[in-house]
Amino acid sequence: MSQSRTIRVLIVDKNPEERLLIAELLAGAHRSRYELTMVDGYEDGLVAMRKGDIDICLLDYELNGHTGVDLIRSPASADLDAPIVVMSGHDDYDIDMAAMEAGAVEFLPKSDLSSALLERVIRYSIQQHESQKTFTYLARHDQVTGLFNRSVLLERMTYMIERPANAQRPFAVMYFDLDGFKTINDSLGHSIGDKALYTAARRLKSECGPDALLARLGGDEFVAAIDTGDLKTLHTILKAVLEAFRQPVLIDGRAIFVTTSIGIALYPEHGNTASALINNADAAMYLAKQGGRDTYHWYDSEQDGRSARGAGLENELRAAIESNELHLVYQPQFDLDTGQVVGLEALARWKHPQLGLVPPEEFVPLAESRGCIRALTRWALHTACGQYLSWRDAGVIDSAVVLAVNVSSQHAHDEDFLPMVRQLLERLAMPAHLLELEFTENALMLGPDDTNPLVEQLKGLGVQIVIDDFGKGYSSLSYLTRLPVDSLKIDLSFLRGVAYSARDRAMARAIIALGASLGLRVVAEGVETDQQWQFLVDNKCAFGQGFYYAPGLPVADCTRLLQDGRVARLN
Repeated sequence: MSQSRTIRVLIVDKNPEERLLIAELLAGAHRSRYELTMVDGYEDGLVAMRKGDIDICLLDYELNGHTGVDLIRSPASADLDAPIVVMSGHDDYDIDMAAMEAGAVEFLPKSDLSSALLERVIRYSIQQHESQKTFTYLARHDQVTGLFNRSVLLERMTYMIERPANAQRPFAVMYFDLDGFKTINDSLGHSIGDKALYTAARRLKSECGPDALLARLGGDEFVAAIDTGDLKTLHTILKAVLEAFRQPVLIDGRAIFVTTSIGIALYPEHGNTASALINNADAAMYLAKQGGRDTYHWYDSEQDGRSARGAGLENELRAAIESNELHLVYQPQFDLDTGQVVGLEALARWKHPQLGLVPPEEFVPLAESRGCIRALTRWALHTACGQYLSWRDAGVIDSAVVLAVNVSSQHAHDEDFLPMVRQLLERLAMPAHLLELEFTENALMLGPDDTNPLVEQLKGLGVQIVIDDFGKGYSSLSYLTRLPVDSLKIDLSFLRGVAYSARDRAMARAIIALGASLGLRVVAEGVETDQQWQFLVDNKCAFGQGFYYAPGLPVADCTRLLQDGRVARLN
């Protein structure tokens, strides 16, 4: 640290004599010059922290009804780019630990203070803060938007709930979900999507105010804790946010429209824990979605059927995965000329003991949004490969039949997915060339000109890569020539339209011809009628699956089918 540098010090201490003592000690230090700002309590400390422009804060533990720990945990300190040293007239271990756990870099008993000690602590604290800044930032912030992550949100909301009785007051939790954001990612790519998320975060920060506690939970979901219960103020913020999001986002010269749906829950009326408030605001947001989007909805426990079901399902899904309560069915893929079984697609099913069959369209997105998709994928891969090998060992499956497993788009950017697949292949001795991993085309693209390196890495293991729902995303010849994929699956929406839509017929023909020209295996999914089957045969599509042949079959039924080896139709 340069001797000529002026260090800006904020001193927060209720006792004017002790503020003066610290000033005199720093005046007696000789290694650096010090510019002091002195305030005498919690509220003035909040104002000074919001203002910033300091290099270090010397903070008294006792602040007239508050503590220094309260100030550290307040939203005002969230953006403070300076270390905090807590001082106390008592050399108390519990105070020391509370201060350090709250985020202070050092604790000093005032009885030990001297010019040399104070200067050394300031110097080391600033150096430590600088060296830890990047690490701490990454651990506590979302990398796309720069907002806090879920763990910091929960930590600071818990502080707001546990404030001393004389400082307790209502506050609001707003849950934001971007309307139609998935379409941006699917059609324009994740690079544009990330820029849209960054812009959304800036808009929320601007309209929610400088004191709002803002976090991104993941995907296109954000939460703001607004430290007021004044309904007029909250309505003003809500209307301002909606209006801001109605304006187009300009990204790379392109105008993109993304509105938002908002749910609001109030403390303590709608919950007395951080998790309960977030969940209830989430439930209210779903009601805003159902009400037409681009609006807001206050939490209402009488209307919260989704929240009760969703929260219950989340907990039960985790338990179901861990206790193997889910099961797989296997939908066969057929050679359209011979009727031979050429592949099996493993599909997850969940039969809930009270709710009955929960559709994959409900529990798979739940797994993705609640952080258990990795466990679900691991279970599906292990179960499917284990069953495939059982069939092989029993001699009921042809050696050329492939096993297909759907992969969440989240795994396309999950650094742990490749080791998961490698470990599975090695542990089960599964022939890699017989395992197909199905990705949507957008999951494999990082942008119009960038392909996901995961594809090459998976191919290095020997597994087959399938582009699922082909035709709904990029569908670009240029990226197909760069991606080492093995198969295309025609999206069923095109197949459904071949009977009445010239456009869908043209699209299906083009995909079949494209696959053939590139030497790719083309599979039509969703084959349900004679007319669709005939169209595929006439246009030389080799393989298909769907209810025309067979639905997803339980293990016993699939075993009988494999033993027969060939069918005309099962429906």
